Amino acid sequence: MRMASTVLLLGDITGKSRVAVRMMTAALEARGHEVLSLPTALISNTLNLGQAQILDTTGYLLDALRTWEDLGVTYDFLCIGYVTGLAQAQRLAEIADAARARSVPVLVDPILGDNGQKYRSVTDEQAEGMRLLCRHADLITPNLTEARLLAGADLPAQQLAERLGEGVRSVLITSCPGDGAAQGAIIGIDHTTGGCVDVRYEAVPGHHFGTGDLFSALLTDELLRGQSLADAAHEAAQGVLSAILTAPNTSVSKKNE
Repeated sequence: MRMASTVLLLGDITGKSRVAVRMMTAALEARGHEVLSLPTALISNTLNLGQAQILDTTGYLLDALRTWEDLGVTYDFLCIGYVTGLAQAQRLAEIADAARARSVPVLVDPILGDNGQKYRSVTDEQAEGMRLLCRHADLITPNLTEARLLAGADLPAQQLAERLGEGVRSVLITSCPGDGAAQGAIIGIDHTTGGCVDVRYEAVPGHHFGTGDLFSALLTDELLRGQSLADAAHEAAQGVLSAILTAPNTSVSKKNE
C-alpha cells in the first residue's frame, strides 16, 4: 500500500493546457498524495502560441505560505519549477532553506530550455535566478540542455552532474543520449551515497512535450515511497514512457517556452 504524503508544488499555473503544476497535481493525486500548490506565475496559455499574459505572483505566494504557517499546514516534500526572475528566486531560496531545516526534501526542476537551446521566453535574469535556486536544493532534475546552461559548459553528462552537485546535492540529468537512437539515458549522481546514476530507457521518436513535469511528479512519488534515487529514476522513466505510448497521438501536452 502506498503511503500518502503531502507535497507542496511551487511553479507556473497555465490557463490553457494541463502542464506544470496542473500536470504534476494530477499525477501526484492519482497516486494518493495530498497536493498543496501555489503559483510562481499565472500564464494565460502555452508560450508556443506566440503571445501570452504572465502575472508574477510572488507576493500572493509568500502571503499564502505565511497564512498556512499560521494555520499549522505542513508538507513532506517541496517541488519548485518555473521562476520569473532573480528576485523571486531569492525568496524561493529562503523557502527552500526553511523546508530543508525541517528535513523536508527540496526538488528543483530548472525550467530553462531543451533540444540544445534556451527557451525563447527565458531571460538571462531568469537563468541566473535558477542557478541560484538550484544551490538551495537537495535534488535538481535538469535536462541535458538545462544542465549545460546551468554549468555554463558543454561537458559530458556525468561531469555536468558532478559539477552541479558540488558534493552537496543529487543531480539527475534527463534526455541524455543512450546507446543509439532508440535509447535515452538519465545520468546523475546521488550525493547521499556518492554513487553514480545511469538509467536507460526506450526513446520514442517524435516530440513529446510535458515529459519533464510528469517525470518530476513520478520521481517524487517514488522517493516518497522510500525508493533509492536510481530506482526512483528508473520507475519514473518507465511511467513517462507508458504515458507517451498511451496518450492520444503519442504526445503529452507541454508548453514550448
